[in-house]
Amino acid sequence: MIALSGIPRLKLYSWVLCILFFFGHLPLCTAEIRLKQRPNVIVILLDDAGVETVSAYGSEIPTPNIDDLAAQGVLFENGHATPMCTPSRTRLLTGTYNFRHYKGPFTLEKEFYTLPSYMSDQGYETAVVGKWQLGGVSKVAVEGSFPEDVGYDEYFLWNLNMEPLRGNRYWGPTFVDNGERKRYCNNDFGPDIANQYLLDFIRRKKDEPFFIFYPMMLPHDDSGKDPIWIRTPDSMNAKSVQERFHGMMSYADKLIGKVVSILDKEKLSDSTIIWLVGDNGTHPDIITRIGDRKVRGGKWRTIKSGTHVPFIVKWPSVITAGKRLEGLADIMDLFPTIAAAVAGPNPEGMDGENLMPLILGKVDSVREAIFMHYAPQNDLGAMVPQVHARFAFTEKWKLYDDGRFFDLEFDPNESQFSLYTFKIGDSDARFIQRMESSQRSIARAAMKKLYNVMDDVGDPKMPPIVNPNQTWPRSEKAKTAITEPTECQQAKTY
Repeated sequence: MIALSGIPRLKLYSWVLCILFFFGHLPLCTAEIRLKQRPNVIVILLDDAGVETVSAYGSEIPTPNIDDLAAQGVLFENGHATPMCTPSRTRLLTGTYNFRHYKGPFTLEKEFYTLPSYMSDQGYETAVVGKWQLGGVSKVAVEGSFPEDVGYDEYFLWNLNMEPLRGNRYWGPTFVDNGERKRYCNNDFGPDIANQYLLDFIRRKKDEPFFIFYPMMLPHDDSGKDPIWIRTPDSMNAKSVQERFHGMMSYADKLIGKVVSILDKEKLSDSTIIWLVGDNGTHPDIITRIGDRKVRGGKWRTIKSGTHVPFIVKWPSVITAGKRLEGLADIMDLFPTIAAAVAGPNPEGMDGENLMPLILGKVDSVREAIFMHYAPQNDLGAMVPQVHARFAFTEKWKLYDDGRFFDLEFDPNESQFSLYTFKIGDSDARFIQRMESSQRSIARAAMKKLYNVMDDVGDPKMPPIVNPNQTWPRSEKAKTAITEPTECQQAKTY
């Protein structure tokens, strides 16, 4: 279990933040000013969207509102998540490697200290709005996995595992509104309903510091299902998988624009940190043009397109606008970075790194590599092969613990022969002949560094396997607190 090193006081927060940022060459501030400007935090999580889906990264899909976040903030060129939804969400919320906490599909274990719990302990009003994929308000209902158990004061959620009551995520969904199931009618678009709750939360809490986790229901595309349902109000005539996905991504961008607009209207923009990240790569059925090349989505795979996701932060009063950073960033870095940004105590037990020195331009990088232990443990059959993989990578090089070693600039899809096909530690390390002799020593040094990164983590070679068809114990709260609606209700309009 992860513990805190202390509980802050609001005045202490104010002076500490002023001192830290004064030495970062920002204007001198007083405690009173900082009390008024204590930053709100909104974390937006795109569902199944790799970097090739955002025009700020060169995508053919126009995303003007996301592009504005990048133009007014910082864009990470090398931001990564895991190749699959749930492990990325638990990695973000705990700030730790998956082997420490990921014990089964669609669950968040109650013994882990989470980002929303941390923010609540700092005096923030907390909410989660959108897609919940971590048990609790579902048929799974693992004890301790309800949103309020992990630090949220309010929640409004559609749950992937709430079948058969969940409805379609797009049209006529069922949400759980702080413990009460609400079934909406077939002409109500789920992402709009969730977005309206979020906007209302901001209006209600504008005078208090707030933390919002917004795991969006978009642009996730259920490409193998009835296409009639997989459209947005703005793309009802979309026919192909590609057209439908483009419509979903554009609509996600539109909803993000509404969040920015309400912050502007309530005069909260300068004092609000907005993080935008993706949870994994795009669905493999989606092929998107980025610049002069086409990229097939890499969701569920450990290749670059499976982990390379949008990674953008905006904080107008602090961050120099328009920077593009080459340094590596991992989704689990958000927890310690947000803790530093709000000048809270340093949370213990973090595997993630504080990105603030990189964001503020003090350093060029804060991590030498990213390590992942990918153990899907799902029941999706042939769609997601049960391939366990341990690997570490930099911007250029990637090493698996079975000895495969790739140059990602040359071969991002890992489709060519590995540069090194012998077991790690072999004295007879032969690199393929196409490498220039001057590059071989560089590659060998990179491989050794990545091997040391994996060796230093100390994770088990294979985590305990959980039966994906296991019957999880239902908590009493799941049996009694959530009622099933009998009739649909019309969503409110604003």
